[in-house]
Amino acid sequence: MKSTRKALFGIAAALCIGGACNQPVSAADRTHLLGDWGGARSQLASHGIIFDFQATQFYQGVVDGSAGTNDWQYGVKGDYFLTVIGEKVGLWKGIVFNLHAETHAGDDVNTLTGFSPGNAAMLYPNLENDRTAITHAIAIQKVAEQWGLLAGKVNAFDLVDMIYHTGRGVDGFMNSSLVMPFSLASSVPASLATAGALKFKGKEVQGALVAYDPNNCATTSCLDPLFSDGAAVAGLWKFYTGTGHDGARSGYVSFGGTWSGKEYTVVDPQSLAFVPGEGLSLTETQERWSIFSVVDQPLWTDPSDSNRALSFKGMYTITDGESTPVEWTATAALELSAPFRNRDKDAFAVGYFHNELSDGFKNTVGPLVSVAATVSNRRRTRIAIEDTDGFEAYYKAQLTPLFALTGDLQVITATLSTEDTKLVTGFRGNLNF
Repeated sequence: MKSTRKALFGIAAALCIGGACNQPVSAADRTHLLGDWGGARSQLASHGIIFDFQATQFYQGVVDGSAGTNDWQYGVKGDYFLTVIGEKVGLWKGIVFNLHAETHAGDDVNTLTGFSPGNAAMLYPNLENDRTAITHAIAIQKVAEQWGLLAGKVNAFDLVDMIYHTGRGVDGFMNSSLVMPFSLASSVPASLATAGALKFKGKEVQGALVAYDPNNCATTSCLDPLFSDGAAVAGLWKFYTGTGHDGARSGYVSFGGTWSGKEYTVVDPQSLAFVPGEGLSLTETQERWSIFSVVDQPLWTDPSDSNRALSFKGMYTITDGESTPVEWTATAALELSAPFRNRDKDAFAVGYFHNELSDGFKNTVGPLVSVAATVSNRRRTRIAIEDTDGFEAYYKAQLTPLFALTGDLQVITATLSTEDTKLVTGFRGNLNF
């Protein structure tokens, strides 16, 4: 952990050599800790090379309802972004390259919160500590004013954030069910090799149709083996409900779906069979699909201050319910920007989610867990698998243009009937370098 922290600050120090961090504005007004690199950042941007680095620190604990109660966890997430505008660097018109690398370091509460991980950002690049990987590397070629082609390696959280602005867990809500629920993630791997077409409305992605490899390649090149387990497709279309600048203030309703040709294990008691050398195993397989709908609708805007606005966000996702533990998920959230007139960059939000677990999963896993508990406790123990609900509220204080501090509260019902509802609290600090 210490080595990772030293590495992050070492990068910052290296970039500051020779006064590169000098900026003709006060520290309170600075938008990046490293400033303009002595003019280098602005110069590179004018030539089509845009680089950003964010470090997000998390300090969370399950304060009630878990064996790990009051065991607080500290973790760091580094996000490195590079955008290259092809025409400005001497390439052809309409080509743009995007790269996103991530560092996961430290610990988190995800192992304590079941099917609703309490820290979405710390799920990437994987669950291991001190890991850095390129999770997103794509090329987008505009073929018309409103149409483009996409190819490369796509970070699933980045993909979802393009169509449903969730903040990827480093901004906005922290719980994964309110960012990218398991019902959707079950058919969309963490990082995926993909190619397809995009429809734009201003700077917004209005529609998409892509084919992708159903295997996760967050920490690999995605090239080997490519499509070894079949192919998958995903589609989306937004219907705008209002007007706004580049679609940013427009409300919309979107519909989409995924289908994967990979063979997934069917979670059902009838699929259980005794396999010599392996014991009881699930033997049936099938393809997997999901359908989702998203609503993002402004409800109120202060007529005297457009920064102050209240909006509603919601998502409903349904799966095949046979090869996935979660059959459907429903979420609803209210977000208030600039809740106080003198805090125009702050935000407050409350959200609710429900994860409906499939009957097959309940009827298969419940008895197996009960048998294991009976053997462990040396007395008959019955454990039922239950649906999970959750509530999250946060307040983000933009203390300076480059640093935001968020206080977060989550209430998550337990998946196992023998466990109590979990209360998760914590803080998130986001720093722009």
